[in-house]
Amino acid sequence: MAESAGPPAARPTLETVARAAGVSPMTVSNAYNRPDQLSEQTRVRVLDVARELGYPGPDPAGRSLRRRRADTIGVLLTEQLPYAFADPGMVAFLHGVATGLADAGQALLLLPTEGNAEFAHVRNALVDGFVVTSLAPGHPAVADVLGRRLPVVSWGYPRFAGVPRIGVDNARAAAKAARHLLELGHTSFGIVTLGAPGSADSSGVVPGVQLSMGARVSGFLKALAAGGIDPASVTVVGASRNTRLDGFEAARSLVAARLRPTAVFGVTDVLALGVLDAAASVGVSVPKDLSVVGFDDVAAAATSVPSLTTVSQSLFDQGRLAARVVLDQVAGREAEVPPIRTELVVRGSTAKPAS
Repeated sequence: MAESAGPPAARPTLETVARAAGVSPMTVSNAYNRPDQLSEQTRVRVLDVARELGYPGPDPAGRSLRRRRADTIGVLLTEQLPYAFADPGMVAFLHGVATGLADAGQALLLLPTEGNAEFAHVRNALVDGFVVTSLAPGHPAVADVLGRRLPVVSWGYPRFAGVPRIGVDNARAAAKAARHLLELGHTSFGIVTLGAPGSADSSGVVPGVQLSMGARVSGFLKALAAGGIDPASVTVVGASRNTRLDGFEAARSLVAARLRPTAVFGVTDVLALGVLDAAASVGVSVPKDLSVVGFDDVAAAATSVPSLTTVSQSLFDQGRLAARVVLDQVAGREAEVPPIRTELVVRGSTAKPAS
């Protein structure tokens, strides 16, 4: 008959290691946290005893509480975690954040807002500060972030009182795309955005457009209005998510219509690339029969066929700046946010309309 297993061995503690090594608990603590306070011989002996006993080291959560520093910054995402790695714009921004944090010896913690019951990730996160990405001020996760009373920086659309914001002037930047198309001679336009909108009203407001993209849509429409185009004549179609496939599906009926526009603005490069796919699927030539402009200048914009004309903003640099600004706040330094410039990069997807 097999012998029954006894009770599990008690987990070794710092005090257990101290007794076995014949030193004080403070000496064991210093071996892990302040090795410069010990001789190399003492530190090696303490760590050897700890390994023999199976002691994993001080609890990181407890150590953070004692130090009141986690050396980690949380990034609050707008979507579920996998989406952050599928959106090339978000990937570029997170690359910049991670680079800025790594340069400062800090870690990065990604916190999704979807699939997160009651936003417990935010309340329980061991972080020194937060970067909030494209969430409206009324989002419940934002209230949880601000309730932590930690340093915060926002990126993209949201503007919170007293919180530094990293981002471009979306309306002014989108106007550059509109003026480019007007200068080429286009008079018939479409927009692919995020949401489920219809045509704009006379003031350039498009119901249903996601707040984070609304400034790009309104900036584009206002520039068209300044050029003599009635915003109500512009057809605005919405994609449910910022993916190339969703851009394709949203744009296909637009570019296949008998009276299709001669120029389409995608509020992100990802959606604009979907417009290129939709045009190819119905035999519409870009830029001969249709001009397409995007926004962001992700890596795929330069390599698409044809290459995509776009409003360029450095998402990597914005991420690195977000890291610096939040770490300045953590260190008690004044956080300064310089203006971020955009430029129109003209490539092969735009041309004069066919006569």
